[in-house]
Amino acid sequence: MKGLWSRRNNTYHGKEFQHPTALHQQAKTDLAVYQEAITEDRAVKFNACAGVPKWKKPEVGSLKVNWDAAVNLEEGRIGIGVLIRDHDGLVMGSLRASRNLKGTPFDAEAYGLLLAVVFCKEIGLTHVCLEGDSKQVVDLLQNCARNWSLGGCLVEDAREILNSYAVWSVTHVYREANMASHLLANNALEATEDTYDLETCPSCIFPIVSKEML
Repeated sequence: MKGLWSRRNNTYHGKEFQHPTALHQQAKTDLAVYQEAITEDRAVKFNACAGVPKWKKPEVGSLKVNWDAAVNLEEGRIGIGVLIRDHDGLVMGSLRASRNLKGTPFDAEAYGLLLAVVFCKEIGLTHVCLEGDSKQVVDLLQNCARNWSLGGCLVEDAREILNSYAVWSVTHVYREANMASHLLANNALEATEDTYDLETCPSCIFPIVSKEML
């Protein structure tokens, strides 16, 4: 329509007459440009909505337990971080532990899972939603497959304890949605003894926990 109107105006003002074929080709070009712009705009909006993966609060009445492991290969040492939060995002408990362990990242994550499960058991939890960023550990725990490596045996030990819980689940999340426990694990690498906190947020993760409560 715009092309037709411009053609009419150009003719009226004495400019060169544009052949209908050329007009049709220009319309196709304009349409292609418009469709490309719309596609790009939708892609930008989608990416903005999708954004970076974020930690999500559990359902009312549930507790979410995130764990992670940090590895110092040179010193043969690992740090474990465990964080328990309620449906408001409030910290119910946390654990920072360091162990001498010369193993793979899978072994370290499996050890972290075991410590998380033992910690929850010790403080009397029976309904937990576990989250970790090691897909290998999560898949092994979900599928009940046998793995006779060190990490596999640790996962099996964790499963046996979890089977005594009333309700439990485990989900894989990306690192960006597991940052609080990741920071705890890195902080634990420098620790000389285990640190347990109940209903208190460790200062090293206070900023991110506060942000994720919003």
